[in-house]
Amino acid sequence: MEHTHAALGRWTLAALVAGTAYILAYSNNVTLFYYFPMVDEWHWQPQGEALGPGITYFGWKTIGLLAGGATLLLPRRWTDRLPADTVWVGALLLAAAVCIHESHWFLK
Repeated sequence: MEHTHAALGRWTLAALVAGTAYILAYSNNVTLFYYFPMVDEWHWQPQGEALGPGITYFGWKTIGLLAGGATLLLPRRWTDRLPADTVWVGALLLAAAVCIHESHWFLK
């Protein structure tokens, strides 16, 4: 039973770190790459308007994936200390951060 709890803590922490990295990336408009669907091209840098609008979503998701994946490399002794309440408290905090960041759309 302890092994299951340790694995849950490890993956929970990775998910929370990935979510946090994603929120920080999109709220600060930091991306690793751009996708231009009108021409079906990927680029490391923004391009001219001739290619149409660039989508940054995939770059943000990749930042989250890399951050969460890096968390899985942490020693188990660190991730085993994760309290069970971290799951719902962390999820609520991430949801609150998104709501606060996006509130300008609704509270003008």
